[in-house]
Amino acid sequence: METTTTCPGCGSEDAIPIVYGLPGPSLTEESLAGRVALGGCVLFPDAPDRLCRDCHHQWRAAEERPA
Repeated sequence: METTTTCPGCGSEDAIPIVYGLPGPSLTEESLAGRVALGGCVLFPDAPDRLCRDCHHQWRAAEERPA
């Protein structure tokens, strides 16, 4: 079951995952369709893993607070 993530910046529930690494053709298609955001090839321990499609705020899901 997929959980809804709420943007801590604006409160929107229109958030997508940020994925890291070299994207293949299917991941590139997902990005072009707006279902994922590409984060690049270098992953840092505190790198964000969510992107708000409304305000473009980025955050880590571990920072989310339960409703």
